[in-house]
Amino acid sequence: MTTRVLGLDFANPIVLASGPAGSGIELLEDISAADVGAITLKTATPDPRPGNPQPRLVDCPSGALNSIGLENPGCEAFVRDVLPWVADLPCRRIGSLSSADPARMREMVRMMGQRSEIDAIEVNLSCPNAEGAAIATDTTAVRRVVRAAVEGTDVPILAKLPGDTDAFLDAGAASLDAGAQGLTLINALRGLRIDRNAGRPFLHREIGGLCGPAIFPIALARVFEARRAFPDTVLIGTGGVVDVGGAVEMLLAGANLVGIGFGFMVDPCLPARIGVELGNWMAEREIESISEIVGAAHRGGLDVR
Repeated sequence: MTTRVLGLDFANPIVLASGPAGSGIELLEDISAADVGAITLKTATPDPRPGNPQPRLVDCPSGALNSIGLENPGCEAFVRDVLPWVADLPCRRIGSLSSADPARMREMVRMMGQRSEIDAIEVNLSCPNAEGAAIATDTTAVRRVVRAAVEGTDVPILAKLPGDTDAFLDAGAASLDAGAQGLTLINALRGLRIDRNAGRPFLHREIGGLCGPAIFPIALARVFEARRAFPDTVLIGTGGVVDVGGAVEMLLAGANLVGIGFGFMVDPCLPARIGVELGNWMAEREIESISEIVGAAHRGGLDVR
């Protein structure tokens, strides 16, 4: 189950996606972080953000709409107060940062990237529920922000991209040209629910980010397209994976690592269980390495007997 990605060894390819797992501190009360390959920490921004007003979470068929709004104490406080706790997590730790200002992104990356608790940094270019946080449709802005991040640290930089725009490949190319070593696909999709009794949107900000099984086929398609477009880059496939079958499909489509977000909110034990079931799935088929699965759909498939 061990896989080497970004020059780092991961105990397995399962990653807790940014957001639902917070910063991992609460996880130690109920589950072992050693059961996953990595956790992506909650996104930090240059200044503190209180998040969006309530309500900011609503159920949807096969998922949920969220409008958290990147609530966080600001990067300086995050690095000072949160990262010391993160050091106790027995898995790889991926930081997450968001800013449309290249100078402020460089400053944040310098603060976080020098810390031993951080193995890689994900640059969130596509949050659908925070003002000014989604710049992935502007390739010039993407290139500037990612280049600033790369200049600020020696740890690997990943760019997190949206799934509801045809320009995601352009944003991916701009990110890689600017020095990113990988892409995370996809962020939540823009969506809406309306309270049919009140006649107005449920969420305070109206539009939120759709997550859960409803977006899985879209996430899978984006990973497949990205692997075809960027055959040598690292991909974290995330979006709607809630069972081992979804994880296997993500790997076959070309993901090196598989992110779990919504599924973790529903069942905190799910990522660890998927890791175990993936190992069993491989053993039953005499597959000895994760690398045999990654991108197999582009190579004509597997003999899955």
